Amino acid sequence: MSEKKEESIGEDDTLPATALAQLAKAAKEKMRDRPDVESPAAIRTMAAIVRDLKGMPEILVTRENPMRLKLMRRGKVGAIYIEYHAKVRFVQVDYEDFPGMNPTSTKMFRYMFDAERGETGEWHRTDSGGELIDDVRSALLRLYPELGNA
Repeated sequence: MSEKKEESIGEDDTLPATALAQLAKAAKEKMRDRPDVESPAAIRTMAAIVRDLKGMPEILVTRENPMRLKLMRRGKVGAIYIEYHAKVRFVQVDYEDFPGMNPTSTKMFRYMFDAERGETGEWHRTDSGGELIDDVRSALLRLYPELGNA
């Protein structure tokens, strides 16, 4: 019987570099030293939402995990979830069970941080839509219809 000898390719073998090697090198250079400005900004934004809603009648703010908030109104149907995904660096807002909401309408939006907007920056929707705080405010007005367009 003849034995098959497995050939292994080691790093010391000379193979021509491909465009993938250039891509990996560029990624290491650009992403290695990138400061994480999104995580502190997300924490500040979520803290500001909780702070600014303090004292609002019938509001229920629940911290479901360190990076996820649930906003509800006592005795009303509907909830808003605000969650920061640190690995991919975006904030996600989900809307649940709003009365009269079209079942086919979008119930989740993602926001990326725009640090170019000064020290605090802004969270802009990835679909080129609105801004995080404005969208949360609009959703809260659905929980508080008696406020109209306050």
